[in-house]
Amino acid sequence: MLFLSFLFFSCGRGRSSTLSESDFELERELKMLNKPYVKSFKDNYGVVFDCVDIYKQPAFDHPLLKNHILQMPPNSSSGTGLPTTGVSCPYGTVPIRRTLKEDLVRGRALRPVYKPTSTQDTSGIDGQHFAQVLLDCEKGKTFQSASASIEVYYLPMPSDAASTAQMLVVDDRSSNVTVVQAGWHIDPRREGDGQSRFLVFWTADDYKETGCLNMQCPGFVAVNPYIAPGMVLPIGSSIALAISRYDQTGNWFVYVNGMVVGYFPPAIVNGMDGSTQVQLGGIVYAPPGSKRPPMGSGIAPGPRSNNGAAKFKSVETRGCTKVKVRATKDVENSNIYDVMVTSDSEFQYGGPGDA
Repeated sequence: MLFLSFLFFSCGRGRSSTLSESDFELERELKMLNKPYVKSFKDNYGVVFDCVDIYKQPAFDHPLLKNHILQMPPNSSSGTGLPTTGVSCPYGTVPIRRTLKEDLVRGRALRPVYKPTSTQDTSGIDGQHFAQVLLDCEKGKTFQSASASIEVYYLPMPSDAASTAQMLVVDDRSSNVTVVQAGWHIDPRREGDGQSRFLVFWTADDYKETGCLNMQCPGFVAVNPYIAPGMVLPIGSSIALAISRYDQTGNWFVYVNGMVVGYFPPAIVNGMDGSTQVQLGGIVYAPPGSKRPPMGSGIAPGPRSNNGAAKFKSVETRGCTKVKVRATKDVENSNIYDVMVTSDSEFQYGGPGDA
């Protein structure tokens, strides 16, 4: 069984030979990512979002999407959406978080990586810990969608630590492991603040070179005028999160509360036509030797359903008739982190760390 875990530590791609070459490359990337906009607004924490023409967004600068035609699922306008900034973009535009030079610098130094590990419940990465539920499909079939209700929390987070709750849809049928994912995280190093922010991520080569967080590279196609990767999520809320493949186009759509946020086109994810595994739960990172940060709600699971531990509820998948469910963690002490399956469609996870 393949187990993938969220790696927060630094893994730079190598430094440019001169500072001027590095700066030139950063400026080129900024110009590509920050498109002309018709309107801009700030969230309550000073982060700027630009309303960009939906047909001129950065995704279409990807070499494999030069001739891509914007596509929408049939039910893209249904659902309750998500109250975030209270601001929406004009018709025909989508909000895209404005990328700053320091965002790219941090992104290069802290590029998220997911590393396959053994089945022995260890990540093999110093400073990283997880408490997750793995769903495996029977041989010969694949998942076509996964959904769950995920609770959003605020956690006090040291400036060099991070905590996340995510859904990962994995295809490991080739050496180029392909993953699309979504959820929320608190990551002061990468986001520049300690807020709980919505995230998406993708890779088409096992996190070696392709893919990125949110829209810090061309790939993810935004379609919603209200919701965008990088927005702050309401603390104490439960968001209905889904990642679903639409058969007619092969796109992997990301939904929040019934409304589509955007999609990963098949061209950028190796034509991924199904998923062999779905991963749900929490992952944290702190520098080795530092105190381990809280995960989930900061409360470890317990026998009572109302004990305050974070939950994934209403977990559903489509495409597999026989699903193997396994809870896994890499910390023996259940008072630090734990994961507990409470029913066929619900589990608790998280803990206080070393607090």
